[in-house]
Amino acid sequence: MTQRTSFTLGIGAFLSLTIFFSSCKKEERTNTLPRQLQAARRFADSIGIDTTHYIVASAQADTVAARAALEKLITEIHYGHKPASQSFAKLPEKVDAEVIGKLAQSVDVVGALKTDAATFAPYQALLARYNEAKKTASPTQLNEIRETLNFYRYLNRFGAEKFIVVNIPAARLAVFDKTGKRELPMDVIVGKAAKATPRFNCYLTEIVAYPYWNVPEGIAMKEIVPKVKENLSYLDSQNMEILDRREQPVDPESIDWSSVSAANFPYRFRQRSGCNNSLGLIKFVLNGPPAIYLHDTNARELFDQTTDHWRSHGCIRVERPVELANFVLGTPKFDQGFYNRCLTDQTPSSFKLPKPYPVFVTYNLADVDEQGQLVYYKDVYKKS
Repeated sequence: MTQRTSFTLGIGAFLSLTIFFSSCKKEERTNTLPRQLQAARRFADSIGIDTTHYIVASAQADTVAARAALEKLITEIHYGHKPASQSFAKLPEKVDAEVIGKLAQSVDVVGALKTDAATFAPYQALLARYNEAKKTASPTQLNEIRETLNFYRYLNRFGAEKFIVVNIPAARLAVFDKTGKRELPMDVIVGKAAKATPRFNCYLTEIVAYPYWNVPEGIAMKEIVPKVKENLSYLDSQNMEILDRREQPVDPESIDWSSVSAANFPYRFRQRSGCNNSLGLIKFVLNGPPAIYLHDTNARELFDQTTDHWRSHGCIRVERPVELANFVLGTPKFDQGFYNRCLTDQTPSSFKLPKPYPVFVTYNLADVDEQGQLVYYKDVYKKS
């Protein structure tokens, strides 16, 4: 009887302890989530992320909100967010929810985040400079570095093996691979403040040798028509022709130029191919914003004669178009004598890329240069 009673009490105690420990484990799991969120926020702060959007007032009680905040924060740590002034996006983005979920469920979430940290070389170099700059940089400068760090995290959304980056304030272009190896760094000439080059991402799809320049309507009415009205020979001096809506040539002398206006001009200007063409001898076709290209230029001397590289109508003139064209085509389609021959009366020739090449045109006011040094650039478009 005594043994039976003791046995009964033992079972009761065991059940009580089981319920007690189960409750403790449940409470421990509930308590762990707020701690993970706090730890993730501290880590995010250290890499330049504004974590004020990831505060849950009652994380202890509201585990659903805490979980959602943690997953959103991990998403930003891994994938960044879309840059604020990006006006056009053509590249498909991918955020891997499975990766985010696994990171959020890690017992040591910060350890998992550090292990998962981006290995993109410019990102790591800039992050090191950021932690050094905290001691001396102004709040504005620190924010500029944070914006660029976000841009590098944002690149993770696209998973490209190789891609082109144009940084407008630096007036520089480079090709990167997914590790951050920098190839073909070169100067570019981009839009002046009044004709700002937009920030966008898209694909480079083909190369055109000896391109025509189809003059945008705005440039035609504001710059070309007034000169033609003043002197009809301006068209010949610029190797320009006029086409009607059926793409047929029109004799300039047959047009009543005194009646021409923005509302009354059923034509367009096209500059013939050749060394004097404004696009130069090579055009890089983008599926981005209308009438925005990478291209050669008929004023290559500007790359050597001036440091003012913010002077185009919005397109991007590249310093080394032959090298860039051969690189993205994956074959030496153009030899170094291509420029010297400079043939006349050529019909444009198109060369499709083996596969579309991602292009990112960005506006990073702070970055690391080819030597890994932190550089602050002039805010040419007054965006900050």
